[in-house]
Amino acid sequence: MTGTFLGLDNGLRVHLLEIPGLPLVNFHVVVGSGSSHDPVGKEGLSDFVCDMLRKGTSRRTAPQIADEIDYLGAEVDADTDLDSSHVTAEFLSRDLQTGLALLAETLIEPAFSPDEVDRLREEKLSDLRAIRDNPSALASRRLIEVLFEGHPYGHPRTGWERTVSTIGRDDVAGLYSRRYVPDDAILVAAGEFDISKMPALIERHFGGWKGTRAAEEPIPDPQPPPRRRVYLVDKPDSTQSQIRVGGVGIDRNDPDYIPIMVANTILGGGFTSRLVQEIRVNQGLSYGAGSRFHTPKRDGAFTISTFTRNETTLQAIQVALEVLAKFREEGGTAEEVDKARKYLKGGFAIEHQTAAAQAAAAAEVAFYGLPGDYYDTYLDRIAAVTVDDVRRVARRIPGDQTLIVVLGEESAIRADLEKLGPLTTRTSSSCT
Repeated sequence: MTGTFLGLDNGLRVHLLEIPGLPLVNFHVVVGSGSSHDPVGKEGLSDFVCDMLRKGTSRRTAPQIADEIDYLGAEVDADTDLDSSHVTAEFLSRDLQTGLALLAETLIEPAFSPDEVDRLREEKLSDLRAIRDNPSALASRRLIEVLFEGHPYGHPRTGWERTVSTIGRDDVAGLYSRRYVPDDAILVAAGEFDISKMPALIERHFGGWKGTRAAEEPIPDPQPPPRRRVYLVDKPDSTQSQIRVGGVGIDRNDPDYIPIMVANTILGGGFTSRLVQEIRVNQGLSYGAGSRFHTPKRDGAFTISTFTRNETTLQAIQVALEVLAKFREEGGTAEEVDKARKYLKGGFAIEHQTAAAQAAAAAEVAFYGLPGDYYDTYLDRIAAVTVDDVRRVARRIPGDQTLIVVLGEESAIRADLEKLGPLTTRTSSSCT
């Protein structure tokens, strides 16, 4: 990915990507503070801190920040994943200086008003309570908890009610001071701007950002489960079961990343995938089924997801496992591989048209240490994936070392689930 790279004296890495023709500028800031860095007992804190950035600065209140964003017709968002937090902003090119100043103020000068902390905590607790009525989210949260038990990846990004309820201003300010530091951050600017003037602008607004990342123990690689186990989440009066099959997959830097993405597209990553064809089309067990690899810095989760009626729960699980086992053994046909390559190439072309998408891609390359030409050669490397490549990497998809999580009415499905292996049960309310 071509562009201009520079580093500020405070350690902030900057990537400038000039895209003429559309009078917009998109900024994407990545900070090395994700949910895996949450202190024990404060799970959800990184996500909380990230959301607090728009809740007022040392110079402006939260309503004033919101009014300024609205006045500019701009967008400013913040989000957290396992490894990092992201602050993104998009402004008209004519508002570049005002927008960049607002972004810097939001990121570097948060006030963390106690009232705003209290207000956000109540909002987040309300959101967590609402998840109790979302069977799909509950099942996914439970899978991550059991799959990564005891590991920093083993809790939901938003935390649990019991942990979020304990978060106070000191927690927020403490994590911010430790983790929001310029030498562990990347800033990407993509859009229509004068690239000769941008370095001075960024230096003016971000050069005063202070702080240094402290030494810390690296996050270890997650270990796959030693054997298959089954976990039931009891949701009384449920007429359907949410089903998750999960195992430990790959990290973002895995050399097989692209062939594995092709393989997963065949297995469960597209509407014509094998899981959809067998579970939905051939057997009519569900309206939807799919599989996905989550690829953070350390090995993430591989998941198969579907849902079905209580009475067909066991059948749907068995079909999913059979499809998985067959694909791991045989790989894909030449026709399937060709179709998957075309699907991924088409999606890439559509998804990477905007300045925001290109800024996110550049930030991803920098954060994960991918080759600088990673996305310049992406389509060629997808096209180069062969049937033999897919057959080889299919064996890397977790098979017997997977866990099964089912959320549904215990009285209706427990007997069937016990046929699959040792069963552990908990209530749905304990998953939030």
